[in-house]
Amino acid sequence: MVLLLFDIDGTLLTSDGVGRRSIEEALSKVCKRPIDASGVTFSGRTDPAIVREILTHNALSPSEVADLIPSCLDAYASLMSSVVLEENVSLLPGVSELLDAISLQPDYHLSLLTGNLEHTAWLKLKAGRIHQHFSFGAYGSDHEDRNQLPEIAHKRAKTELGIDFHPEKLIVIGDTEHDIACSRFFGARCIAVSTGMISHEDLHACEPDLLLPSLSHLDEVMNYLDGIARI
Repeated sequence: MVLLLFDIDGTLLTSDGVGRRSIEEALSKVCKRPIDASGVTFSGRTDPAIVREILTHNALSPSEVADLIPSCLDAYASLMSSVVLEENVSLLPGVSELLDAISLQPDYHLSLLTGNLEHTAWLKLKAGRIHQHFSFGAYGSDHEDRNQLPEIAHKRAKTELGIDFHPEKLIVIGDTEHDIACSRFFGARCIAVSTGMISHEDLHACEPDLLLPSLSHLDEVMNYLDGIARI
């Protein structure tokens, strides 16, 4: 049995920048002054960590930041409910074909590992019409530190599926160095794809177990998964 933990943004889909625009608007509303997210990297990070950095860069004190994060995240999630639409969500190459192929294999189980809040994660999946492939996961709303998310996903899999997966049977699939790092932190494996903001060369330097230009390389992905399943 193999548990596949999919990142969302840059791995499964893109959403036309609605996240960055919405987070600036939500934080500006909560803080009652313009908040600028320029210079803050979103890729591969959890939403709470992103909000913390944006507020800090906008000259709020550590105590103010700590007090405001819950309200900012609530405002952001609420705003995203109205702006994540089918027309601004695009699936990345090979995603539909891969999810369909994996879903036919009884030894493979699909899950999520994403820095998105749980609410916004499902908004994006539903807008991309791939939500039916997933039933649970680990989210930025579970923990600010992405390295903690594989363990949370592992525990949820045991509850949801009744399977206690060995860490080496967990495979994180993502597009950033943070996906690779969190897989290593838990002792899991990682498939990296260069469909996000991080170059193929930079991902290669992080030594994922498998690195592909995109998930459209269906045979390579399935051959790798078959090899892990046989171990």
